[in-house]
Amino acid sequence: MTKIFLFLLNYLPIGCITLSAQQKSLVDYVNTLQGTNSKHELTRGNTYPTIALPFGMHTWTPQTGKNGDGWKYQYVKKTIRGFQQAHQCSSWTADYCVYSLMPVTGRLIVSEEQRATAFSHDNEIAKPHYYKVKLDNGIVTEIAPTERGAHLRFSFPKGGSSFLVLDGYTGTSEIKISPDEMKITGYVSNNKNNKRNLIKSYFEIFFDKPFKSYGIWENRNNTIQNNQLEGQGEGVGGYLEFKSGEKVQAKVASSYISQEQAAVTLNAELGKFKNLDDTRAAAAKLWNEHLGRIQVEGGTEEQKATFYSCFFRASLFSRQFYEYDKEGNPY
Repeated sequence: MTKIFLFLLNYLPIGCITLSAQQKSLVDYVNTLQGTNSKHELTRGNTYPTIALPFGMHTWTPQTGKNGDGWKYQYVKKTIRGFQQAHQCSSWTADYCVYSLMPVTGRLIVSEEQRATAFSHDNEIAKPHYYKVKLDNGIVTEIAPTERGAHLRFSFPKGGSSFLVLDGYTGTSEIKISPDEMKITGYVSNNKNNKRNLIKSYFEIFFDKPFKSYGIWENRNNTIQNNQLEGQGEGVGGYLEFKSGEKVQAKVASSYISQEQAAVTLNAELGKFKNLDDTRAAAAKLWNEHLGRIQVEGGTEEQKATFYSCFFRASLFSRQFYEYDKEGNPY
């Protein structure tokens, strides 16, 4: 283990405080909201509360900004309109291969503006290995990451309807709903400079609860086709309805190679995890091992939190772009 002494001018005083097993785990020092209090007029980091593993191919984040807006999450915003697969490193750079999932209760609403739901940071936990937020309408969303996917859990309030909306974002997309298999497959292709759909992200989303109803929609005019199983085109998405007050888990994985590869990836990364709590624990273990490569001596708890939050952010790039063979081995 490498030891470093932090002599960062006025930030960290010289001292000797060695991290021990009795102290909280290193991942708990990380605050992924650091740097999110940014706006066009004055930027303070341009980050979003990234849910990911070190150097992961895909990351996830809550989305407060409009589809296509580089400011995908801003601390000052009051509503969340989706939970998004993302790859962006800064608000000033374009994202690619994006789509989002948004839980909705009450009547079915697909429009990103109308489905946006208020929330409070008091009801938000933002860590690398685990994100949780309780929206003001009572829906709780939780996310735990893998390298090429995520495990999500949506807990709907008792007595209310339980919809989940998949938004195809700004480019072209294809959706196929398979009720018998309790899954959604498809792709998104929305890189700003991707003129001939050269880059596609194929995804597979497997649910642990059956669908009560379903359909296809598109986000240009927000038209809905109830009971439709497939769709393709600009901004095409889908929706699912589960039984009232349901608690739904979704395993998600994506591939740049093919639809079949997305299924291989999902099984390789999430097949062994029974529930989100297992995925969360595995992600925490990996982050603690990674952050533990640097042992900090000196400084306050607050200063260690700043250090490990920055170490986390520096551990997101460069991204992995290799995938798995049929036996589930990385290649």
